[in-house]
Amino acid sequence: MIVYTYYSAPWSLRSGDSIRIHNLCRVLKNNASMLIAFNLSHLVDEYVTVYKDNVLYVSIPRKFYRLLAKLFKWKDRKDLNALVKLTHYIDEFITVTKLIKYIKNNETKITYIFGSMSLFSFFTHILKVKSVSVYDPLANYAQTLYLLSRRSFKERIKYCLYLALHKLQLRSSNYIIYPSKIDLENAKHMFNINKAFIVPNPVPICYESIEEYIKLRSKRMEFNKPYFVLMAGSRSNVNKEAVKATIKIFNEVPSNEFKLLITGPWQDMKKYVNNKSIEILGVVPHNKLKEILAMADYGLTPIFSHIAGTFLKSLAYIAVGLNLITSPWGIAGIDTSLLRDKQIFIVRNTREYKKAIYAAISSPKIRKPNESVAITICSKNATDVNMYLQKVLEALKSRS
Repeated sequence: MIVYTYYSAPWSLRSGDSIRIHNLCRVLKNNASMLIAFNLSHLVDEYVTVYKDNVLYVSIPRKFYRLLAKLFKWKDRKDLNALVKLTHYIDEFITVTKLIKYIKNNETKITYIFGSMSLFSFFTHILKVKSVSVYDPLANYAQTLYLLSRRSFKERIKYCLYLALHKLQLRSSNYIIYPSKIDLENAKHMFNINKAFIVPNPVPICYESIEEYIKLRSKRMEFNKPYFVLMAGSRSNVNKEAVKATIKIFNEVPSNEFKLLITGPWQDMKKYVNNKSIEILGVVPHNKLKEILAMADYGLTPIFSHIAGTFLKSLAYIAVGLNLITSPWGIAGIDTSLLRDKQIFIVRNTREYKKAIYAAISSPKIRKPNESVAITICSKNATDVNMYLQKVLEALKSRS
C-alpha cells in the first residue's frame, strides 16, 4: 500500500493531524504486506527516509517551493507557510508524476491519501493512473471555512475556491474517510458523496495499566487547588487564540488558587504571563505529556472559530478522565457516554469561558491520587482503531 500526505513530518506527532496520520499508518501497516508513506517536505532538498513504529516514511522535497524560496530568500520555515501554500499544488503535481511508477508497481493498487488540501486523487485521474484512491481529508474542513466566510468577503472567496478544488479531489477518490459522524453527515449534505466511512481519531494518550496512571498522578505534590491543562500542539491560529485567551484570564486569578500547564510551541507567549502559577512547558515528550495529564483535573478546549473533526486534545482529556471546559465544537463527534461522571462546562465565547474557569476554581472537582477513574488502556485503544479500519479494508478487498 502507498500512503501520501503533504505534512512535512507526520511522525513527529506535534499536531492532532500528525497524530492521526501516524497512528492510522501504524494500523494500516499491520494489515498490509508492504506500506510506504511518502510525504512532501519543504525542509529537505533530497529524498530522506525515516523509520518509526514499523512505518517507513520517505520525505520528498518540494522542488518548486525550494526554487522560489532560494530566489526570494524566503526565511519562514513553518509548515504550510504562505509560500508553501502558494506553491503547494504545483509541488504536489510534480510529486504525483514521480510516484506513478510506485503506484503502478504497488500490488494492491491502493493509495491512501491524507490532507484536506490535497489534489492527489485528481492528479492521478487526469494522468490516467489506475489506482484505488482512499482519501482521508482528516476532517471536513469546509465546515470551518463556511463559518469564517460569514465574516468577510475575503474569507468568502477563500471558501469558494476551497470548495471548487476540494470537489475535484472528492470526485476523483474511490472511498472517503472522515473522523466523526458529524463530519460525514455534513460532507454528504455539502458534497453529495457516497462510499464514505468513519474512522475515528485515535486516542492520543493511553496508559499501560491503571497502576501506571496512579503512579504518575501520585507525583503531584498538592491537591488543595485545581490543576488545569491546555494542549496546543500546533502553531495554528486556533491554538494561538486559545493560548492568549487562557493566559489573559488566568493572569487575573490569585496564584494560590490554581495551577495552569500549557503544552505546545508557545514559549514566545511567556511575555504575556504575569502569574507564577502559569507554566508554558513547550513541546514535551509523549511520556511527559502522560504525566502532565495524569496530574491534571481540568482539560481546556476554548475553540470558537473552528469546527472540523474531533479534537485530539479533547480525546486526550477524556482518555485520562479529566473534567472539561470546552466549546461545543471542542467535543463535536465525541460519544456523549464518555462524558458521564465528569464536570463539563460548555462555553460559546471568551466571556463564558472566563466564567466557567472561575466556577471551576471556586468549586473544584479534584480526585485523590488513588481514586478510581475510567482511563483508556493502550491495548483497547489499538483494537478500537483497527476495528473501524477493517471495514474500509474489507470494502477494498471486495472491490478487487
